[in-house]
Amino acid sequence: MATTKKPTTTRRAPKTTAPRAKTDTGIAARTGRTIKRQPYTSAAIATGAITAVAAAVAGLFFFRRSEKSLGEFTNDLTSRAKDGLADVSAKAKDTVTRIRDGLDDRLGSDKSQSEIAEEALTLKETGKKASIPVDPVV
Repeated sequence: MATTKKPTTTRRAPKTTAPRAKTDTGIAARTGRTIKRQPYTSAAIATGAITAVAAAVAGLFFFRRSEKSLGEFTNDLTSRAKDGLADVSAKAKDTVTRIRDGLDDRLGSDKSQSEIAEEALTLKETGKKASIPVDPVV
């Protein structure tokens, strides 16, 4: 038996001419709305701010205890930062070189494409998997 659907009517709210309440644009109100709407973002911002303040306090503490002038202190910090970046850059280049060398050893074999295809078919027929040497770093 076929049923027919009755058309549904939707009621619309009557248009009001009353003005909407104005949104508070103060910093406290905007902050409250942001915390409610985006709690994880707000937590990340607060964590970053606390970390920055803690770093500034620690820096001021160590500056006062070092008995150095501001110029000496900033030069010392600059040289430490440059040395750290140079070490990280050297380690990254070494890692990339080792990875590239490992891939070249595996990919740069002396086999022709026909030999590789023949080996793949043989492995497929026997059901064995090819053993790929693994880089010890990885």
